[in-house]
Amino acid sequence: MNITTLQKKLFLMFVLSGCLLVSGVLAFAVDGTIVGNEKCKECHTDLAKAFSTNIHAKAGAYGFKDAGCESCHGPASGHATTGDKSAITNPGKVDGEAASATCLKCHSKDKKQMYWHGSMHESQKLSCVACHKVHGGNDKLLAKKTESELCFSCHSDVRADMFKRSKHPMRDSSSPTSEGKMTCSSCHNAHGAKGEKLIDAKSFNDKCYECHGEKKAPLLWEHSPVKEDCLTCHNSHGSSNDKMLVNKVPRLCQECHMQGRHQTGALGTNSTYAFNRACLNCHSMIHGSNNPSGAVLQR
Repeated sequence: MNITTLQKKLFLMFVLSGCLLVSGVLAFAVDGTIVGNEKCKECHTDLAKAFSTNIHAKAGAYGFKDAGCESCHGPASGHATTGDKSAITNPGKVDGEAASATCLKCHSKDKKQMYWHGSMHESQKLSCVACHKVHGGNDKLLAKKTESELCFSCHSDVRADMFKRSKHPMRDSSSPTSEGKMTCSSCHNAHGAKGEKLIDAKSFNDKCYECHGEKKAPLLWEHSPVKEDCLTCHNSHGSSNDKMLVNKVPRLCQECHMQGRHQTGALGTNSTYAFNRACLNCHSMIHGSNNPSGAVLQR
């Protein structure tokens, strides 16, 4: 196959994929003319009242002069005349791709949404309206009272970790919403990201270093797991062990340090290597050391 033939085939594939995308977006489009927000308010009083307090109602101040009900629902003349629900677009009752396409008409230029296509949530057929309540809600128009509550409705395993004794400050019982100093979006971008697990950074370590900068390499004496991946030793969502460790020390250390003198020996309950902080009794600079005499991370 010569280059010209290959280019033609690639071009045809590109055109075909574009047509499929457009057809998906327009699959729920309806005919009619614009009737204006005031006409919608005649019947949908409660929705109009809730909508008037959120950011979408203020879109005109941000340059979207034609913002209104029909920006998302399409021309409403047929629906206003007959009351037929099928005569107007309802993004909440179409497939995820088509619903999200409605939102992306305005939000596609936002850098927080630039990785939506191909993201984990998009690939699971979730749409914007699965998480957002467009007509009202809180500042982020979430479908639940808090961000954590929304995420936990699917990620129940993470919710369980958040209730373990060693965790990030995600919960605060003294807060009216029980939200702590951190939320899920402190580390994740639900709309897509370059990093794994929707981490809003190039890597897990880069995200951890935003708060834990003192652990960042390079150091004179480095501990390999620290430089490679924080999650080798820590569960970032929570753990029953100290410091959110995935296992107790010395067992955690012994997963790698299997050869030597005291690392793998039988440890009694009174052993210096087992009681209190175990390995960390001596190797206190476990994340690395800049001390010239810190080769074994003891100082």
